[in-house]
Amino acid sequence: MSAISVIIPTAATRDRAGSLGRALDSALGQEGVRPDVIVVANGPNCDPDILAALARRRDVRLIRRHEAGLGASISTGRDHVNAPFFAELDDDDALLPGALATRLARMRVEPTVDAVVTTGFLRAGDRQSLNLADLARCAADPLRSLMDSMWLPPCAGLFRTATIPTEYFRAMPAYLEWTYLAMVLALERRIAFVPTPTFVYNEDTPGSLSKSREYVLHQPDAIKALLRLPVPPDVRRRLRQKYVAALHGASVTGLSLGRMSLAWRLHLRTVLHPRGWRYLSYTRHLFA
Repeated sequence: MSAISVIIPTAATRDRAGSLGRALDSALGQEGVRPDVIVVANGPNCDPDILAALARRRDVRLIRRHEAGLGASISTGRDHVNAPFFAELDDDDALLPGALATRLARMRVEPTVDAVVTTGFLRAGDRQSLNLADLARCAADPLRSLMDSMWLPPCAGLFRTATIPTEYFRAMPAYLEWTYLAMVLALERRIAFVPTPTFVYNEDTPGSLSKSREYVLHQPDAIKALLRLPVPPDVRRRLRQKYVAALHGASVTGLSLGRMSLAWRLHLRTVLHPRGWRYLSYTRHLFA
């Protein structure tokens, strides 16, 4: 039975205790594989009781990082992977039964594949929808399809340890981490897409960084990290469009927060960009 490491980064705060427990159960309950669960508790706000409970468990490995940061936490977990394959699971998401075995089966059929990506369910309250209904387009052109559909949410992939190094995660920007990883994989590695749903991704978790105002404010810098990758000209044009839109969105958020200096600074960066003229009329809102 093949061992698969599952890296679970967590801030280990009391408000996430329930979801962390469910994530652990979903990873440890995987059949057809031998899960090796690595919990990376990161940041200064970890609850000592949760840490103590994790440390007492014999079915998980606990690593403590005092610095926060998703990319650094995953790379720390990746440094401790001994299994031939590994996956990542956020502490508010869950793997469906048979998830890892489904992904591993594709790896075994195609030994040259470096990463397997599946579809899964996006959950918000009582609503649940499929992440991607058509993975055929993603398989045909992973890089360009990424410009329209994010096909690598956390918990969707299985990675071959021999070919997916720690550096991929260490280089992640502070935001859009999984978009960055998806782009690197599309540029440098062979990806297989499997249409079987294998995860539940919770979109409405309280305190989620991806829903925060800070996420919007930092999107321009994250897209600049994507622009530093060696992408072809047509993809670079799309990224520049997204960069300008992100600058404008950050300016709007700055205005809503009453941070006028920040809003003006971001707006000026927007309109001075060659693709930013369409946002010029927004200036009146800043004067108002």
